[in-house]
Amino acid sequence: MPRLFVDDHSMQLCKSGHRHCGDAVFVTHRQESTIVILADGIGSGIEARAAATLSAEYLLSMIHEGFTNIEATRALVRSLRHAKLNNGPWAALNAAFIAGSGETTIYSYESPQPFILTARGLESLLFQPLHWDGEVVQEVSTHLRPNEGLLMFSDGVTQAGLGRGLPRGWGEAGVRSFLANARLDKPAHAADIPAALARKAASFNDNRPADDITVLALVLRKPRVLHLMTGPPGKRGDTKKVMTAFLATEGLKVVCGGTTTHLLAEQMGVTPKVVPGKFGAPAHYELDGIDLASEGTVTLNRVNNVFDTPELAPEAGYGVNRIIEFFQQADEVHFWVGQAVNPAHSSTLKPAGIRARNEVVAELAEKLRRARKLAVIKKM
Repeated sequence: MPRLFVDDHSMQLCKSGHRHCGDAVFVTHRQESTIVILADGIGSGIEARAAATLSAEYLLSMIHEGFTNIEATRALVRSLRHAKLNNGPWAALNAAFIAGSGETTIYSYESPQPFILTARGLESLLFQPLHWDGEVVQEVSTHLRPNEGLLMFSDGVTQAGLGRGLPRGWGEAGVRSFLANARLDKPAHAADIPAALARKAASFNDNRPADDITVLALVLRKPRVLHLMTGPPGKRGDTKKVMTAFLATEGLKVVCGGTTTHLLAEQMGVTPKVVPGKFGAPAHYELDGIDLASEGTVTLNRVNNVFDTPELAPEAGYGVNRIIEFFQQADEVHFWVGQAVNPAHSSTLKPAGIRARNEVVAELAEKLRRARKLAVIKKM
């Protein structure tokens, strides 16, 4: 079964009288899985936001250090218990670990439990309690299929209307009923659910929320993949193997670098056509079967420079503009980074302000990750 990508849609409304939401949403795409955290910091405003952010970052850093999902979650809960008992920064949270196959494990701590979004509507999950160091954490494992997903929300949703005509708040039953009646309880409507649900919850308090409101809808689907190769392999004998593997990939294909383009064209048995750049923009090539072939390090540096201001990309040249468009469209970007040394990019000859191939790719990958995309670097 092909790897699935987790698409996310969210909406947040701040507690009345505050400019900062005390809830935090983190969606981190990794090769092994996607980690989704909705943390609800105790209190209000910036202090609550800090508590929520610290909790999520603690969990992510533990996993980055090699702890398993359950080990990291238990360590976080232990830390949160200590904070709660000592009036420290504390947060409730839901954390979902979603593998590319759809296998999913969710831990729910002092939070409303998520629903599954299916073609049949919202479905409840059968959570089991785990007793950890004096705290109770709810756990469930399930399998999400393509075009299924999860619906998460903070207690600002379920407790909406508390004391305003709803003695126990809107509750999870109210959420289900509202979405079903509005015909928004299917994965196809995931993009519309967060705003509709958040605004309905706020309406119970005359659109002056008594608590922070966060709604997060997730849907699994086939990813849009981009493969970008730059630079020849470090070992010349690997060239044919690498080029063959690159050509066999599924998704958009981009090549950055004149030498790399000619090596790939040789493998394909074709001749690339050079299209000169205009007004100082780098040249690009026409190569059948490849979505874009351009000059290398200069183009990637220009992409890096305009990444956060994509409206400037057309002025940087055709190749830069197309790569920015491909980045925006892609869910996953796989960089194939050749380790062959280019004398023109040595420390003494490198043009001022131009980062070396490995450096600029590393920066671009980090920017893509911050944009909630999966970015993978493969050195060859």
